[in-house]
Amino acid sequence: MGIEEGNHKEPTTGERKLRTRYKRFSCWFVVFCVIAGFIVLLVWVTKEPVPKIELVSMEFTVLNITNTRLSAKWDLSIRIPNDLPGQYICLQGDIQASFMYKNVTLATSFPQKYSNLQYFQPQVLKVSAGVSGEDIDGLIVKDITEDLKEKKEVRFGTRFYLTDCRKKTNGTMKYACDDVTLRFEPGSEIKAALFGKNPSCVYY
Repeated sequence: MGIEEGNHKEPTTGERKLRTRYKRFSCWFVVFCVIAGFIVLLVWVTKEPVPKIELVSMEFTVLNITNTRLSAKWDLSIRIPNDLPGQYICLQGDIQASFMYKNVTLATSFPQKYSNLQYFQPQVLKVSAGVSGEDIDGLIVKDITEDLKEKKEVRFGTRFYLTDCRKKTNGTMKYACDDVTLRFEPGSEIKAALFGKNPSCVYY
């Protein structure tokens, strides 16, 4: 018995050209995807971080302190770097700050207006907050009292918020300085000021 010939047919010239084009397209598509992925990765890796903000000065004034109550005021000045106005924060907007001791928020300022920031120029903004006879956890008040009487210095954390002008954001830029050391003036248990190198506050 002989071997029967199958129904296999050789591809025509048109089919061969079509297959060749398909293979070329597939190769170019893979190359395109690899290049596009590399570009996205490169942009992500080289993306510049949001500029930090320098804390120029911070003062803490004790108006009255008891075992459970605190009356005090905080005055804060920050330096806006030249690449922040316009690109990130609005030239006119609001600034608000909160002050913490051992992760407990003691005071939060009302939103305060700022205006007339200039492009590509570092500028200083100021904000203040206070508490008046607020009931505070006894251990917190005790620790603050020990700081001012024995250590002659106190450490606070601060958060402040600026109006964000970037698209597709929630409208607020948040910055944090977690460990700010204030030292009391010699012979004083009333006013403490920033001590040491000015901290850099980071965007979060």
